[in-house]
Amino acid sequence: MNRIVIAVSLASVLAACGRGAPAERMEKMVAWKVDDALDDLDATPQQRTQVEALSKKFVADVKPVLAQGEGTRDALVAEWKKSEPDATKVHAVIDGQLDAVKALVHSVADSALEVHRLLTPAQRDDVTKRLEKHSGAHARR
Repeated sequence: MNRIVIAVSLASVLAACGRGAPAERMEKMVAWKVDDALDDLDATPQQRTQVEALSKKFVADVKPVLAQGEGTRDALVAEWKKSEPDATKVHAVIDGQLDAVKALVHSVADSALEVHRLLTPAQRDDVTKRLEKHSGAHARR
């Protein structure tokens, strides 16, 4: 039973470090989503310029984390293939990926706080309604 739990846990970690969309596709999707949201919010040209800069920073920040994730996955698979995987190495590889993701999430939070500052109260209310609606959809699953 313990081996099954370990195998499932390792498979989950490997999937979490899995291959995402190619960077160019992600970049286009982020730009499209941000542009669409700014249109819906009737953003001013100044707001649009500042938010688009933040979204470009996000894309730039995410690319190395995705690349590191591929290396993480490869390292974990290499350990899995060994007759006796090195637990210390496995944990170190995972910790390295988690540190990169944590730094990325903090950067995203800082950008979200900057967007909050840039938006008017009415625009923030609109975003809040969208967030609550989106959260509700996940709760019903």
